[in-house]
Amino acid sequence: MDKNTIIGLLLIAGILFTFTLVTEPEPVDEETKAEIVVEDGLDNNVVVVDSAELEVNLPIVNLDSVPEVIKENPEMLKAYTDSLETVPKKAAAAKAKADAAAKTKAAAAAQQDNFGIFAPGIFGDTSYSVLENDKIIVRFSNKGGRIVDVKLKEYQTWKDYNAGGTDSIPLQLFEEETSTQSLRLVHNNAAIETSDLYFEKQTSTSNKLVFRTKTSDPNKYVEYTYTIADNKYDVGYSVAFVGLDADVAMGDVSLSWQMNGFCTEKLASDERMITTVMYRYFGEGRDYLSESVDDELLAEDWEGNMNWVAFKHKFFSSVLISEDGFKSGHLIKKVLEGDVYTDNYAATLNLPAQSVSNYTFYFGPNENDVLASYGNEMEGIINLGWGIFRWVNKIMIQPMFNMLRGTGLGMGLIILLVTLFVKIIITPLTYKNYKSSAKMRVLKPEIDKINEKYVDKKDPMKKQQETMALYKATGVNPMAGCLPMIIQMPILLAVFRFFPSSIYLRHESFLWADDLSSFDSVWDFGFDIPLYGDHMSLFAILMAISTLFYTIMNSSQMNTSQPGMPNMKIIMYFFPIMMLFFFNSYSAGLTYYYLCGNLMNMGIMWAIKKYMIDEDKILLQLAENKKKPKKQSAFQKRLEDMSKKQQQGKKKK
Repeated sequence: MDKNTIIGLLLIAGILFTFTLVTEPEPVDEETKAEIVVEDGLDNNVVVVDSAELEVNLPIVNLDSVPEVIKENPEMLKAYTDSLETVPKKAAAAKAKADAAAKTKAAAAAQQDNFGIFAPGIFGDTSYSVLENDKIIVRFSNKGGRIVDVKLKEYQTWKDYNAGGTDSIPLQLFEEETSTQSLRLVHNNAAIETSDLYFEKQTSTSNKLVFRTKTSDPNKYVEYTYTIADNKYDVGYSVAFVGLDADVAMGDVSLSWQMNGFCTEKLASDERMITTVMYRYFGEGRDYLSESVDDELLAEDWEGNMNWVAFKHKFFSSVLISEDGFKSGHLIKKVLEGDVYTDNYAATLNLPAQSVSNYTFYFGPNENDVLASYGNEMEGIINLGWGIFRWVNKIMIQPMFNMLRGTGLGMGLIILLVTLFVKIIITPLTYKNYKSSAKMRVLKPEIDKINEKYVDKKDPMKKQQETMALYKATGVNPMAGCLPMIIQMPILLAVFRFFPSSIYLRHESFLWADDLSSFDSVWDFGFDIPLYGDHMSLFAILMAISTLFYTIMNSSQMNTSQPGMPNMKIIMYFFPIMMLFFFNSYSAGLTYYYLCGNLMNMGIMWAIKKYMIDEDKILLQLAENKKKPKKQSAFQKRLEDMSKKQQQGKKKK
């Protein structure tokens, strides 16, 4: 090392030493130390603020101004940059922190005043407990003493099922973050929500949990008792008010229960079509808010003696049952967007004024036998349609389906057999309909003559009179084919509700359909076609094609002599195309049923025409009927009198 280098290093060292002395912060006396000590008022923590805890600011170093000899030596460069560090006092930050702590303390003091004897319950740490049996897993939080989520062991979401794997992931109905279960109490003229209180766990066994509110008086508290039994989907829930008669307005206690229902199936929009809030009053059938997905928000106030309220998912339900009844309240259903949730369900239930109330939560599948076992019309949660359609499903379709399901056959074969049985049952009606159509075809030449005779339409009454006379003479009733069709319609339409609502089709595969409870897809487009969807359902296509062929076959049975019938034919041919769009996202089990029905209808029609109906014999029979004397009906007499009056009026003019 030469002489110049040594001198240079000494000069640099002198500069750094002088700079350090000049920039060294003055020592802080304990009395002037920037320290603020406050209690936060909630968890008895101490907040200390001083210069050592404040943010350190590091200025940006311009390396162009640093001597080359320093830049070339890493140790010297670090010493140089370290010497530029500053630790300024942050009085503004300290003040903000102090203000926040003061506000927290004030809020805690206000809470203590409002909560009265329940004030000790606003402090605590959150912990969780679980009750579990062979059906469900129920998780509880001591914050609010409430149920925070439920899983069904025997079921999976479509996403988990479709992903495969050997481990079965239980289906979760709702989650802690988007659900609430809370009692609203009036204490010291202020409303208190138990969801804001920490409960103490008193008892914890494999089938029982007891939570109790913390209070300033150990003889006064609210106690929740939860119980669970083996092989059941329900949770017993008991609410007891102990020593609180003078502190809580018992007539103003209400239970708030709400959740966001998870999307568990293949298509969220399809789920939303049958998710809603259902309820039942004692001594009555079930009722519900509209299932229409077009209504973003539905709300309803109610009064009465309500037995239960149900948050109905597509194939599952969360139900709260009361032994004594809820006296009034408010129900809400709000449609949610996206593929995570279906609806937001909410119920405010005013409780009876009594010290102990017993309830039951049901978290399980919408299975008819399971729901019916409660003996309170809960099976009505399964929407089988209204009026006569519901009765057809309950009396005929459902028993037939359950009988076949008990045989262990595959679901595709069961649907085929259900279709066959339905067609066999309505075959006599189908025969009468075809026979009536055959009579009308035989009479068509004579009806055409009448139409030609009055082609100018100057005397429509006379034309109608002659037509009715022909029907009377031959013994043909033009409306005879309508009655069998009217009788068949409830049977044909009942399944429109039955199959999409049946949980037994869920995750059952058949041919190319991987889930008969939802749509089948042979081609996923990757984009959405308006009114059609983002996929192609082969069952829907085959159903539409079979409907078109059946319409063509059936059109030959129709009497086309009446004005306007050609237009009706056009509508009938256009209908299968409409069905293609309408059913593309519907249950594959339903479209498969209609496909089987169309094929069977064509076979039945062919068999009836070939082996059961002889139009030549029908023509001879009608000719024989003409020879028989006929008694004029009251309707025909009135029609004749009207015609005579009309003719007399024309002569006077």
